[in-house]
Amino acid sequence: MQHIPLNQIWRTFLALLVTGSFAFGANQPQKEGRMTVAVAVTDLEPIVKAVGGGQVDTVNLFKGCILRKDLQVESTSKARLATAEAIVWTGFMNESAAISDVFRTVGSTARKGGEPKWIDVSKGTARTNQPTSTCFGSVDPAFASGDPFFWLNPENGGLIARHIAKGLGELRPASRALFMANADAFQKALAKDIQRWKTALKPLHGVKVFTAQCGWQNFSSMGGPQFLVCKGTPGELPSPQTLLLHIKQLKPDLVLVDPNTPAEYAEAFREQSNLKVVEVSSSIETIRGATSYSALFENLIKTLQAQAKR
Repeated sequence: MQHIPLNQIWRTFLALLVTGSFAFGANQPQKEGRMTVAVAVTDLEPIVKAVGGGQVDTVNLFKGCILRKDLQVESTSKARLATAEAIVWTGFMNESAAISDVFRTVGSTARKGGEPKWIDVSKGTARTNQPTSTCFGSVDPAFASGDPFFWLNPENGGLIARHIAKGLGELRPASRALFMANADAFQKALAKDIQRWKTALKPLHGVKVFTAQCGWQNFSSMGGPQFLVCKGTPGELPSPQTLLLHIKQLKPDLVLVDPNTPAEYAEAFREQSNLKVVEVSSSIETIRGATSYSALFENLIKTLQAQAKR
């Protein structure tokens, strides 16, 4: 057998790399242009758009509360999910289960270009209601990291933006610097809003607010009101009468209900007590005309200020 010198083998190998005849990942060329990004939570969509700029099209996968046990991808979003290059989600298992179910049923035949990139924006975020002990039984794995509504703490917004920028940059390396610059700009603008909100909330310090939407406890980091919540099983409301008794014992100054709160609870709070009950959205999905992440908190603060003046 003819002996081929080692240096000749290396020269051939390098030549093939240069000409492109042989290269790592040659069958996976880098994509350019716009990309479709599926978003699991409506309130994260403005951040995706701010970071992605003109290079992303977004599709919302879910409406209403992600704690629902019957959570399913919206029927109108399934087709576009099949074309998404990235999925921005919160690390909450309800979301991944519902999304994976779509891939199992229709995604496997409709998808083109391989599996989408999953961008978990929850990593490193500040969380509330983190379990500290399992003395009373096992901790539900879905809530082991704490309250899943961590984006309702606006101080997590900058980190969320950076996670998105990193993930999109891996899909579009040529735009990586642009995505990071957009994330930095988003964080700087949000920081100014946060400082303004903290100032606006100072006069509300000590006000006790019970909220039927547990996620608002994440907003407590802003100072101002003390947010009280029900410590029952996550995602499972007790009966209206049981919850009303609990609220009366807490003696709140104000009770907040969400547009998605079942009507029988809001009615019980209003009709069977002397409590001040106010509806306030915990998502831009139910705030008319809201398109920005900051609009979610602006709406809450204006509601609290208006009630404090009465």
